[in-house]
Amino acid sequence: MTRSTSLAVFHDVACPGCGCLCDDLTVELDGSEVRRIEPACELAAQWMQAPALSREDFRIDDRAASMEEAIDAAANILQRAKAPLFFGLGETTSETVRKVVDLADRVGGILDASHPTFFDPTGRILQTTGMVTCSLGEIRHRSDLVVFWGCDPKTTHPRHWERYSVEPTGRFIPGGRSDRHVVGIGQANATTEACDAFISLSDTQQIAALHALAAWANEKPLNEDALAAQLGDALQPLKELHARIQESKYFVLVLGDGFLRREAGRVPLELLAQYVRPLHEKTRGAISILRPGPNWVGAGSVVASRTGYPGGASLTEGVPRFDPDNGSAVKRLAEKRVDAAVLFEGAWLDTLPNAAIETLGEIPTVLLTHRRNAKANVLLPIARPAVADGGTMSRLDDMPLPLRRMAETDAPPAKEMIAAILEKLA
Repeated sequence: MTRSTSLAVFHDVACPGCGCLCDDLTVELDGSEVRRIEPACELAAQWMQAPALSREDFRIDDRAASMEEAIDAAANILQRAKAPLFFGLGETTSETVRKVVDLADRVGGILDASHPTFFDPTGRILQTTGMVTCSLGEIRHRSDLVVFWGCDPKTTHPRHWERYSVEPTGRFIPGGRSDRHVVGIGQANATTEACDAFISLSDTQQIAALHALAAWANEKPLNEDALAAQLGDALQPLKELHARIQESKYFVLVLGDGFLRREAGRVPLELLAQYVRPLHEKTRGAISILRPGPNWVGAGSVVASRTGYPGGASLTEGVPRFDPDNGSAVKRLAEKRVDAAVLFEGAWLDTLPNAAIETLGEIPTVLLTHRRNAKANVLLPIARPAVADGGTMSRLDDMPLPLRRMAETDAPPAKEMIAAILEKLA
């Protein structure tokens, strides 16, 4: 950090604006306000330059309250609840999530650390089928073939293309973009327009394409006529892609929500994992999930380490219970199987299904937020991670990174708020 008479400049700052958690930013602060961010990134600006909350923003049923009154109200909600739900945990630090697990254990609550609207069955696949993964650094330094399947990082993760997957030079990729072949699969978007090749593939063709790839890798016979009928014009480009993957030095398959569709379950990722594994007899490669930010991977890891289950668990019976098909926050809300909720606000709230939103409007809610214009029965303003609060968050490849506390605020850290509620319930 360097200082002048009026400005403070912080270097190598980590940004939770998306799952990339880029830690190379230079941030200039004037008092507690972020004035400049370099390299420029729209998502970084949205996260770091949003108006901050303060102790004046505590609310109970939309009326002003003191911090002590709000903590009492939150504790009372949890004392009365029989099945309180704790979710949205990926919006806070891993240290805070550990405290949330303690709180859920104390009141017999239900934990869901998974992203409410982004389907990611990785935890279950790792425990059943197994999956070859990699770090973003491996992609940068090794991959000469990058396949973006069902994702648009140029829109959702603006610096992924320039910092990790396509443009950067690496130890074994000295030419950067010129040493890489880039392929897009799925529906056309901003990313596929910049790729060297594009394979148009509809949702209904996805499973057939994955079965074909897995069969080719495992040298299993296929009904070519049936395959041609299912895949049409996509068949030949898929064959060419498979051949190029086998000839590559290091390939990576980057997946997004267009590939990981909730209605398809874990089947697509299982099939892709079965495709990648045998390819290591001829080359090297991995699967990388383009997860949203800021800390959904870290939150899931904390809950898994504390309960033994990936993503979430019910503690209503005194011991962790795992039901991945029926235990998600969205499903429990839609089916009205919870009677209170403690949640950390994020952009995902705007995409919740209507049934879940309706239930949140009917049950008492405790909302921890660092954004303005939020509403809940009890609203607890908190310091914004990576600006006014420190801690640890995990990048989309499960790499934990420290956050800097750069600005002063009188809004308390989330960890302290959860600890205060826990103390009230002691």
